[in-house]
Amino acid sequence: MNKLIDSIKKDETNFTKRLKIINSIFILCFTVIIFKIFYLQIIDSQKPLKFAAGESNPFTLSGERGNILDSNGEILATSVKYPSIYVNPKAIKEKNKYAKILSQDLGISYKKIREKLDSKKYFVWIKRLVDPKIGEKIKKRNLKYVGIQMESKRVYPSGHLAGQVLGHTNIDQLGLEGLEYEFDEILKGKKKTISIYKDGMGKVIAKDSDDTSKENSGSNITLTINSKYQFILEEEIKKTVKDSKALRGYGVLINPNTGEIYAMASYPFFNPNEYKKYGNLEKKNLPIWNLFEPGSIMKSFLVASAIDKGSISESTIIDCENGKRQIGGHTIRDVNPRGKLDPEGVLRFSSNIGASKIIEKLSGEEYYKYLKSFGFGEKTKIKLPGEVSGILSDSESWSKIKTANISFGQGLSVSSIQLAQALSIIANGGNFIKPYIIKKIEKSNGEEIYLHKKSEAKRVLKFLTTKKLREMLKNVVETGSAYRANIKGIDVSGKTGTAQFAENGKYHDKRFIVSFIGFVPSDQPQLLSVITIDYPKGPNAYGGTWAAPTFKRTIEKIMVDENNFTKISEKRKAPSFIGKGKREAIEIAKNKKIKIKMHGNGFVKKQYPKPGEKISYLDEIDIYLEPGI
Repeated sequence: MNKLIDSIKKDETNFTKRLKIINSIFILCFTVIIFKIFYLQIIDSQKPLKFAAGESNPFTLSGERGNILDSNGEILATSVKYPSIYVNPKAIKEKNKYAKILSQDLGISYKKIREKLDSKKYFVWIKRLVDPKIGEKIKKRNLKYVGIQMESKRVYPSGHLAGQVLGHTNIDQLGLEGLEYEFDEILKGKKKTISIYKDGMGKVIAKDSDDTSKENSGSNITLTINSKYQFILEEEIKKTVKDSKALRGYGVLINPNTGEIYAMASYPFFNPNEYKKYGNLEKKNLPIWNLFEPGSIMKSFLVASAIDKGSISESTIIDCENGKRQIGGHTIRDVNPRGKLDPEGVLRFSSNIGASKIIEKLSGEEYYKYLKSFGFGEKTKIKLPGEVSGILSDSESWSKIKTANISFGQGLSVSSIQLAQALSIIANGGNFIKPYIIKKIEKSNGEEIYLHKKSEAKRVLKFLTTKKLREMLKNVVETGSAYRANIKGIDVSGKTGTAQFAENGKYHDKRFIVSFIGFVPSDQPQLLSVITIDYPKGPNAYGGTWAAPTFKRTIEKIMVDENNFTKISEKRKAPSFIGKGKREAIEIAKNKKIKIKMHGNGFVKKQYPKPGEKISYLDEIDIYLEPGI
C-alpha cells in the first residue's frame, strides 16, 4: 500500500515539474510575441511592409538648386517641380497592357517600356521630369503599381539669353557647363534620400520630395549681367553674322572703371533648356574660350606703350615708306600706303609699317613687359570655366620679323575678355581693373556669403598717356578706318582689326577674323565693348565693315534704353590750384571730387590742365609745387 502511495506522489511531482516547464515555455513564447508586436507596431512600424513585399533600394533626390539672377534681380536660372513616373514591375501582371498605356501617354516606344516592366526590381523609373499635364493624365488613370514622384527640373526662363555663360545641368541637377559647373557646390542643395516601401498589395509608399526644407536649398548667385544689354548685344551680333554669312560672332560689354561685365555673347546661341540638342562646341563661351590673332587693334596698345615709355611722343614723325618695307627677306605692306605719319596717323590709317618702326624705338623687350602688364598671356580669372590664357612668347624668342609681326597683332593670340581688360586700362585713366561677373552670393535664407569688393587698382599707364590715346582713338573713329562706329551726339574712341586666319603655319588668304574695340564717351568712358566676327564672306571682310557697325548699333540701342549719356558727357572746368599750399590743394581736390597728382613740395607753381580748361570727372590734374611762390 505504502509503495502505491509513494508511486502516486512521485508521479504527481513529475507532473507538476512538467507543468511548470510547459507554463514557463508558454510564458516565454507569449512574452516574445508581445515584444515582437510592440517592436513592429511602435519601434519599426514599416517592418510589416518590408516583409509583405520587400524593400527597394533607396534613391536620392537632389536638393533645391539656387537661382542665378541678373544684376536687376531677373531670374536667369531656377528650379521647378516636375512629375517623374515610376512603377513596381514585380507586382505588375498585365505587362502588355501597361506598356501600351504608358507608351501612348509618355511618348516612349512600347519596346522600351516593356523592357522596363520585365525588370525583377520593385522600383524602376519609367520617365523623369515629364510635362505636368502628362503627369496629371497618368495620375487620373489610377494605375495600380504606377506612382508619381515630384522632382526639381532646372529651367532657364529666357531661353538662349547668356546661355553659354550660364551653362546647364543634367537630369540630376549636376552642373556640367558654365556657371552651373563652376559654382555647382554653391548652387546645389543638400541631397535627400527617399526609401520606397510596398504594402502587401504592391502599392508603393514614399514621402514626396516637396517637403524638402528650405535650409537644404542651394545658394543664389547674382551676376553683373544686365539682361537688356545682353539681349541687345546678342541680337546685333546675330544680325552681323547672318548678314556677313560668317561662321560665328562674339562680344563683351564691360564697365571699364569697375570691371563689371554687363554682357557676354556668343552666336550661334545655346539654349540650356534643350542642351541635348547641341554639340560641345556650341556650348563654348567664346569670349573667354576662343583665341585669335588680334591684328591691327593691337596697335592701340603699342602706341600707348611707346608714348608711356617716352620712346615716342604724339608729334614723332614716322616714315611709312609709301606702304612697302623690307625686313630681311620679308616684305611688310600697308593696305593704305602712306608716307610720313605721326602716331595718330599710324592708328588712323592702320599702318603696319608705322607699327613695325614704333616697336623698334620701344624695343621688343620693353613692349613684352607692357603686354604682360596689360594682362596678355594670362587668364583674367573671371571665375568662368574654359578660360584660356592666350599665347604670348617671351621676347627673347622674337626675331626681327617676328617683332614686326607682333607690332601689328600677328604672332600672338588673345581672347575677347583679355582685350576688354587691356582696353579698360586706356579707358579708365591707366589702372589695371580685373573684369568680374559675380556680384554677390546669398544663402536661401538671405544671408550674404559673398559680395564683390573693388580691389586696389594697379597703375599700368600714366594718366596723361591714356588721355592722349583716348583722343587718338576718337580721331580713328571720326576720320579713320573705324568711321562706321560713329554715333551721333556722342564721342566714340576705338580701333578696328582684320587678321588672317593662321592654318598649318601659313595665313589663309580667304578666311579673316575681324574685330572692333571701343568705348564711349571718349573723355569719360562708361561702356566698353569688344566685337569679333569669325570668317565673314565677301570682298569687304574688314573690322571696319562688320565689327564697327555692330558696336555702333549696340551702343545706340543702349543709349535709347538708358538715355543717360548726355549727363555723362557734361564737361566742367579745372579749378585753380596756383599759389595754394599742398594741404590746401588736397582739400580743394577733395571738395571738387577731382583727381590730382602732386610733383614736389611747397606751393603750386603751375598745373595741367590749366585753370578754366574743360575737364571730365576722369581727368587727373598734374600740379607742380616749389618752395615759396
